[in-house]
Amino acid sequence: MKILVYGTGAIGSLMIHYLCKAGNDVTVVARKNYEPLRQNGLTIRHYFQRKTTTDHPNVVRQAAEGENFDIVFSVMQSQQQKALLDTFANIDTKLIVLVGNNLEADYCLERLNGKNVLFAFQNSAGRREGATAVVGRMPVTELVVGGLHGAASEENLQLVRNALSVKGYKITAIDDMYAYYLCHVAEVMPYAYLCYKTNCNIKQLKRGDIKTIMKASSECFDYIKSIGINVRPKNEDKFYSGGLKTTAMFLLYRLMSKTVLGKLMIQDHCENGIEEMRYIDQMFEKYRQEHMGTSMPVWDEIRGYLTIDN
Repeated sequence: MKILVYGTGAIGSLMIHYLCKAGNDVTVVARKNYEPLRQNGLTIRHYFQRKTTTDHPNVVRQAAEGENFDIVFSVMQSQQQKALLDTFANIDTKLIVLVGNNLEADYCLERLNGKNVLFAFQNSAGRREGATAVVGRMPVTELVVGGLHGAASEENLQLVRNALSVKGYKITAIDDMYAYYLCHVAEVMPYAYLCYKTNCNIKQLKRGDIKTIMKASSECFDYIKSIGINVRPKNEDKFYSGGLKTTAMFLLYRLMSKTVLGKLMIQDHCENGIEEMRYIDQMFEKYRQEHMGTSMPVWDEIRGYLTIDN
């Protein structure tokens, strides 16, 4: 398949790696990293797997006018994707997949009116070290994908499956990506807020801080349900509502705060992606003002750690 990718950060680089590994004809639009990618290829250090890979996709500064692609993947922070919507609208492609936690997805879909669009989230993390992407991932990388407020068509899902039909990559279809985005905010942002409390040194987090994180997440899930949104993935809120699942999540969060797992998955992104964290925080607050639901007192208190000084 002929694939075009925007975004060469840690998450985009990993997707490009799997697209190349699957045997696609991959073209990458790169601006900041154009020269090193063109000369040396796309290098990834897979941190937990203790290996380094280098792929050699086609690298361009911009897509050639009139060129046709099977799929366009945009893998970048959502506030950055907004600036490229007109570009995406003018590309000749069967499908556009916007990958990332996008709380303005309705706006994006409206601007791409007439285009075939899916929304997705790739479960991986990492950072850039010069020309190398340092990636934290599980043995199987998951792409959650679907329509914005409903299931994707089987034809569109099959296009994505065909592009990423490779060992070590999993496609999970979901019936409401916007609900997924909101639930992801519920889980990610409290840990981010407390990360800023420690000036991005989560080893300083105490047991009480982890309990605060989980309480804020529980409040957010209650809010989401109070406004009629279904939890996605189903039953994800059970990890924060008491019982064995909550104990297991507490232990995982505690482990993350003390090991490189948390550094790669949370701390590095909070430190290097402060603009995205502020953007998500502001967009979610706007959403809350427009959709009144249950109160979130712990959440509102810890939001204060995400300040202009960070």
